[in-house]
Amino acid sequence: MRRAILFCVALFCALPKSGSAQTKIRILSSDITDIVKSATGSRVYYLRGNVGLQQDAAKMYCDSAVLTQPENTFDAFGNVRIVQSDTTTIVGETLNYNGDERLFTINENVELRTPNSTLKTTALRFDRNNQTAYYLTRSTLYRKDLKLTSDKGVYNTQKEQIRLRGNVVAVDPEYQLATDTLLYYPNTNYYRFLGPSTLLRDSSTIYCNLGSYGADHAQLNLGRGASILSPASFIAADSISYNLKEEAGELFAEALVADSAKGFVLEAPYILYAKSPNYVDAHSPVYYRQSLDSDTMYAKGDTLSIREDSAGFRTVHMFEHTAFYSEKFQGRSTRFTYFESKEELALYPNPLLWGDKSQFKCDSALLMLAEEQLDSLYLHQNVRIVSQSKDSSYFDAASGKFLYGSFKDNSLERILLEGNAQSIMHNFSSAATPDGVNTTACSSITTFFEAGEVRSVKASTAVEAKYLPWDNGGKSAASLEGCTPQFNERTEKEEVRPIPALKLR
Repeated sequence: MRRAILFCVALFCALPKSGSAQTKIRILSSDITDIVKSATGSRVYYLRGNVGLQQDAAKMYCDSAVLTQPENTFDAFGNVRIVQSDTTTIVGETLNYNGDERLFTINENVELRTPNSTLKTTALRFDRNNQTAYYLTRSTLYRKDLKLTSDKGVYNTQKEQIRLRGNVVAVDPEYQLATDTLLYYPNTNYYRFLGPSTLLRDSSTIYCNLGSYGADHAQLNLGRGASILSPASFIAADSISYNLKEEAGELFAEALVADSAKGFVLEAPYILYAKSPNYVDAHSPVYYRQSLDSDTMYAKGDTLSIREDSAGFRTVHMFEHTAFYSEKFQGRSTRFTYFESKEELALYPNPLLWGDKSQFKCDSALLMLAEEQLDSLYLHQNVRIVSQSKDSSYFDAASGKFLYGSFKDNSLERILLEGNAQSIMHNFSSAATPDGVNTTACSSITTFFEAGEVRSVKASTAVEAKYLPWDNGGKSAASLEGCTPQFNERTEKEEVRPIPALKLR
């Protein structure tokens, strides 16, 4: 008779109420069942021992339970376990379940298990309509070797999406993460940062205010001010797309790369950067500075590229409206190319250069360094030289086809001008105006400098020289074609340094 009653009860509970969209909770098993009918017509089932209940795809097990019908609710106690569609399992010690709302709260030693992760907490509210768990106490999610802890969270098990807030900390053998708001996708091991965040991976420290991180591929997409500090390098920008394994990526808006291993700092609105082998593209305006042995070279242009060869030597190309500055030598040209293997700086076409008190123009120029110091200079075709005389109101001049120069302590020491060489030099005594002008035409002219000023001049082969008093032909002969002073255009340090918005954070 008792078995017949249980069978009828189970059959009745399995039948949906007329006109209701909700599925009734049915009893799968119970060692002992007591039924009490109230004056209101409700039936209360007291279930003890190996209790099993089911509502549609969800099966619930516990030591004991109290089921109320037709309210379609129950409370479960002891070793509570809920299996949702064989993909999500939730365990705890006590449970309150509303079958019509398909909503339950589970407490004490709670674990939510999916194929990709396990969540441990003290209390959890689960909405079966959207397969979402809510928890408001500090809890930890485990995925393989990952330990992800937060003050509160929302876990959608259907979409495999977790939203965490409040002192979020992720610890993994390969990385550590700290943030205040985070979206995490366990099935793909993918993070989205929604607040100030710090990520440590290998020897790199990453900071951002907004972004994402694909942990399995070490891919970062960062925004609202981001930076990556690694051994011998620092990159920063308004937004960054960067792969930590490849150490390469793109920087957008107020971008900066400081590579101490290569001795350069680069700032531009856009930078494509690969750390090793060094590969860089940057676009307008570009600010570049390279450390030399006893100086720093600053340069500016519209675009820049850096390529590193298999031997580890770089070639730096800068294009359009380029200008460079070092303490002893400055210049402007359309193109600027630095060959690290040969320590040579090529400038073309029609560069304009300044060194100490001299100005140089030509079709193309080659500036050579030795051990990162200025060593020698070669100017090719249509060479024009203008030098400040003792009185800065007057300028000496020289012209020729080719020029060879040498430096000492980064200052010009000697130049050799060849090919239809001509020169004009002013003579002074004590007057403010020149006494006269020395004009020379020959095959070659050698000029020696000291402290940036002309010390002596030597003309060689087919020399034609004459002296003209200032008031007797000297004044009219005091210039050479193409030798126009342009010292007011001299590159200043401030010009080739970035605007304040691009300065290092």
